[in-house]
Amino acid sequence: MPIYNPKLSQILTKFNMPMLMVAVFAASMGTGVFTFTLPLMNLDEKAGGMWLGTGFAGYFLAKLLIAPLSGSFADRHGSAKPLLYACGAAILLPLLYVLFPTIETLYAIQFILGLCAGTIRTVSMAAIGAGMESDKLSSRFAILSAVMNSSFLLGPLLGGLLYIDKDYLPVLGTMSAFMGLAFIIFTFSTQHMPTRTTEKKDEAHNSTGTSHYISIMTALFGRGMGIGSLIAFYPVLLTSSLQLGPGSTALFFCIPSLTTVLLLPIFGKLMAGFDRRLTTSAGMLTSALALYILGECSTASGFLFGGILSGIGAAVSMPASMAVCSELGSAKGKNMGYANMAANIGFITGPLFCGFMVSSSGHVGTSFKLTAIAGAMAAVHLIYEGISGRGFKKSALTISTLTFIGLLMLIPQNLQQNTRKDFFRYSDVAMGTVVNLTIPETDSRTEKIAKEAVSIMHRLQKDLDHRNKLGSIGQVNHEAGKKWVHVSNKTLQTIKRGLDISAKSGGSFDITIGAITTTPFYYALDKSRFAGHKELINYRLLKIDPEQTKVFLPKKGMAIDLGGLAKGTIIDAAADYLKSSGIRTGMVEAGGDFMVFGDRDWSIGIRNPRGDGIIGHIMVKDKAVCGSGDYYQFIIPISKEDKTRKHHIFDPALLQSSSESIATTTVAPDAETADALATTVFIMGPEKGNKFMEEHFPDCSAMWILPDMSIVTTKNFPKIITH
Repeated sequence: MPIYNPKLSQILTKFNMPMLMVAVFAASMGTGVFTFTLPLMNLDEKAGGMWLGTGFAGYFLAKLLIAPLSGSFADRHGSAKPLLYACGAAILLPLLYVLFPTIETLYAIQFILGLCAGTIRTVSMAAIGAGMESDKLSSRFAILSAVMNSSFLLGPLLGGLLYIDKDYLPVLGTMSAFMGLAFIIFTFSTQHMPTRTTEKKDEAHNSTGTSHYISIMTALFGRGMGIGSLIAFYPVLLTSSLQLGPGSTALFFCIPSLTTVLLLPIFGKLMAGFDRRLTTSAGMLTSALALYILGECSTASGFLFGGILSGIGAAVSMPASMAVCSELGSAKGKNMGYANMAANIGFITGPLFCGFMVSSSGHVGTSFKLTAIAGAMAAVHLIYEGISGRGFKKSALTISTLTFIGLLMLIPQNLQQNTRKDFFRYSDVAMGTVVNLTIPETDSRTEKIAKEAVSIMHRLQKDLDHRNKLGSIGQVNHEAGKKWVHVSNKTLQTIKRGLDISAKSGGSFDITIGAITTTPFYYALDKSRFAGHKELINYRLLKIDPEQTKVFLPKKGMAIDLGGLAKGTIIDAAADYLKSSGIRTGMVEAGGDFMVFGDRDWSIGIRNPRGDGIIGHIMVKDKAVCGSGDYYQFIIPISKEDKTRKHHIFDPALLQSSSESIATTTVAPDAETADALATTVFIMGPEKGNKFMEEHFPDCSAMWILPDMSIVTTKNFPKIITH
């Protein structure tokens, strides 16, 4: 067995450590290329959502399980073997798909890739911990973290480009090539590292003790909860709060990660001289504060600040926490393995906890606040150890106790919605936003009925959403210009009603606008790009066969987009189920659109399209209230000449975002009609819209907010109460 020479290691580390970082980057790129592209393939292969969910659960479970095992293996046999074994196995994975080209094989590959990725992460961390001097650990771990995080941002981008022709072999080949590159570099970079990451069996816990071991693992679990919650629910919070489109949501979603990647090398050096336990806990408290702030946010500037603060907290805590784990004892691999396992358990627990709290409180923000408090509490004992370790035990006890009490005081008071026995409220996530069911009269069956109503919303959403290629609309669009497609009866009836409004509006509302709107970021592009799509937007060309429940789009490139009314359709379906189940009075709300029924007056607020809060509220009974506006999904033009805000409400005649209004609110007997009318009259503007409403929908009413913030309403619109 070769003997580890510290002096020789210090000399060779100058070359080996950069090579190790490059190898980790290559391996992480291979993982990112594969895991991002798999959901795209899942849709193209028309596999069910169960496959996708199970596959990713298996991937994360594999990483969780392999972390302590691979770490312990590295302790006994050195870093080189597990790193090379993991990369070698990943290189050969494409052969499985060549021999057995099925979706089952791809998910088996993903599970094995999870084992490989978990091994590479854990063992590379252990190798750095064993091969570096203590004062350089933080800076090296900062670089390692930046490398891993940057590859996770770049890998999906490359994967999307490789899959552009819907062929999965280039993705697998690229993944194998990256892993092959990592294998080669690992071969050279691990030659002069210690063959084992531990030398003395009795040193593993001597200097730290069980208490310190548990405190850092608890803190890592708390941070993992926060990260998992952000990944799972931050897009929902952004969508429901700012009403952003997919592109803008993705941009805000990436801000914490981008901030972390940019700041990791900087903070790794700046914080190297500070107590690592205090640095770790300070970063974790900063991340917790950011998560709490995000839970309070309602503006773009707030989310921007919270996202940056979250990235700062991660950049401070990640390298310091890795260094703390590395110095828990001489069993570097075992320590890093358990650290990664603790973080992964938090990563899984966070989304589960948030999901439970969303249902309980009705707000994603509340779940973020509670997760933030839990994460901060998980770091309190580490704060105590950091301060007491410097000889201030009394101060440590005082500060940690006051911190814990302060965190308890931050817990929101109303965590449960059902504060009255005769009042029930149920919340869940659907259509990318929080759905609230409010029922004044309750009995033992109410919760079960409410859950089934939301389940109906989920099922109908999948069928009507053009992004779901397994749904009725997705299949119709996929077969455009090819053949007729059988659709569900509910979808057929929705299409028929959409065609009716299209005809009455003279095409201002056109459900075949999907030829443009199914293109990513369509509202950000110049109208000249869609000049050739004009002939594809014509509701008159769409053919339906009511007897066979079939639909046909005659031209390739045509597409149906029911986004202008489907949200209302889904809300109505939930309300209808509640009524059919014996609920006499209630309200269904989803993302600011409402359907109320029964013998009760409800107060509905009207959002201010250019500021916080509402401009007033209206009283309605047994009606639906829906809104539309340029504040939902938009980008602000960067050209000084172009003053028009680009948004998601497209005028089919002009092939560009409508500018007649900035917001509309409509009241109708059902949510589907109110939803469709909100879009239609937004495009028409008040002059043409008033005439349209009087002629075709006299029992409905509308309100327009114009660019100068003036308000125009139909004669029968409810009184706007401003006090």
